[in-house]
Amino acid sequence: MSLFSPVVRLLAALVLAFALPAAPALANDDGTLTYRVKKGDTLYGLAAQYMRSQADARRVQRLNRVRNPRRLPVNKRLRLPRELLRYDPVILQVGTFSGPVRINGQVPAVNQRVFERDVITTQGNGFISFKSNIGAKFTMPSNSTMRLDRARRYLLNGILDIDFTVLKGRGSAGSPRLKDQDRLRMRTPVATTAVRGTEFRVAHLEGEERSLTEVIEGSVNVAAGEAERVTEAGFGVASTQAGIGEAEALLAAVEFIEPGKIQTDEKLTFTLVPQARAQAYRVQVARDAGFLEVVSEVVTTGTQVTFDSLDDARYNIRARAVSASGIEGNSKAESFRRKRLGVSGSAGKSDLLDGFLFKWQAVGEGARTFAFQLWPEGNRDALIVDETGLIQQSLVLTDLPPGDYQWRIAVIQADPEEGLLKVWGDAQNLGVSE
Repeated sequence: MSLFSPVVRLLAALVLAFALPAAPALANDDGTLTYRVKKGDTLYGLAAQYMRSQADARRVQRLNRVRNPRRLPVNKRLRLPRELLRYDPVILQVGTFSGPVRINGQVPAVNQRVFERDVITTQGNGFISFKSNIGAKFTMPSNSTMRLDRARRYLLNGILDIDFTVLKGRGSAGSPRLKDQDRLRMRTPVATTAVRGTEFRVAHLEGEERSLTEVIEGSVNVAAGEAERVTEAGFGVASTQAGIGEAEALLAAVEFIEPGKIQTDEKLTFTLVPQARAQAYRVQVARDAGFLEVVSEVVTTGTQVTFDSLDDARYNIRARAVSASGIEGNSKAESFRRKRLGVSGSAGKSDLLDGFLFKWQAVGEGARTFAFQLWPEGNRDALIVDETGLIQQSLVLTDLPPGDYQWRIAVIQADPEEGLLKVWGDAQNLGVSE
């Protein structure tokens, strides 16, 4: 069952690939960059090189209380508003997508550019990933809406500025380690989370006007209202317009019972090891171990998880425990094999006197054989018929004494990874009268 419907759980996961964490960036910055004056610099020269127009030099002069724009003290630190600076766009393109996905209301295409102010939406079982010219990757799972507010590399020292607003649902991003004054922010209607080198997630509980930050590695700066606080790895905080709550330790990664078991049934089923403090679990299936290509997701209060049918392939699965506050914990990816294999059958009178015709149909790809069993109802150990290695998909039995019976069919297939696979269909009843 869904925990947060109709309230939408907003979650954005940001993964930065680096070895050592850097200090968190300011979340409540004033929108300016700092430039140290070099010998020969003038405000007009800086405007010509880095700003949108010469007129911007006057605004910088007033902001920094510069008396003579043509004579700047060497090493003086100037504050330059980001909105005045020239830039090259950070190029974002659609990498992969599946299911119901829209960009500004239109179905996207692979390699399509994504621009500032574009709104990306996904519906149930819709997923999309983006690639960029700076080595960063971004993904959105199902039931999400996110707006790209800024994707720039300023001409001034090549400083990066990437800014997303999570409007609904969840998102994730992965980026190389950022340099000093580079900025990457994830915002919600309540809080802003900024970082220069770490791994964290952002969530917004839409109906409660409460946002969450969960830090997996390094540390981040969270700002809400007038408050701003550094949150360290292994902890999460809840934020409202009134401020930021106390840090809460993240719950441990959720374990699975037999996670690597081959999934042959029409639907995929998994069993979680329950956690005492967990109020719910978020379970995701992805094509890759980094979960950039999530294909399905379930949020449930139970420990039995079912996914709709998937194509045959190898996948990865992970689960996070959700605490009473809504903060989600750590996760660990497990690999499993999906290979659809099954059989169903029916029985009825045959054209032969006192004969019964059993027919079956297999699902799945590749060569296979079949096995057939029949026994008195309630006594499977007393097999009357036990045939294996059958090639045909039907069998006729005659001269069955009156009584109640049960029977079943198995499909058998040799697999290069798993060896010999044998999947039994459900047992069915057969009554034979005088």
